[in-house]
Amino acid sequence: MRKMESIVKRFYDELEAGRIMGRKCPKCGSVEFPPRIACTACGHFEMEWIEMSGRGQVTSFIEPSGMTGAQNEVFKPYVMGNVTTEEGAELCAIVRGITPEMADEARKSLPLPVQASIFPRDGFKIVVYDLVKE
Repeated sequence: MRKMESIVKRFYDELEAGRIMGRKCPKCGSVEFPPRIACTACGHFEMEWIEMSGRGQVTSFIEPSGMTGAQNEVFKPYVMGNVTTEEGAELCAIVRGITPEMADEARKSLPLPVQASIFPRDGFKIVVYDLVKE
């Protein structure tokens, strides 16, 4: 049986050390972020760890409803956005810096540049994206 690496533990350990890591498939070149055990493009299991640049673009977003809860107050103003990283990975993430007042105009300007940052949350760290002001 194949020995499985603890991908989740490694990902969070790297965040604690200040590094945002993904995994790249040596077979097809696809990048997975957040990291996964196998390539979602070709199914290959022998993925390689890479440090992500943190740069990307938000390609679409929705504004959170009033039901998001107090735990998300620290992110305001924010939206939930589809982000494509510079490395080509796609994910849904918190994108800070888009206010309700600017949301309509921001949608007309998509895609918009974002930069990842590591944010402390409830005893662990997560990756959020910040709108890059040009």
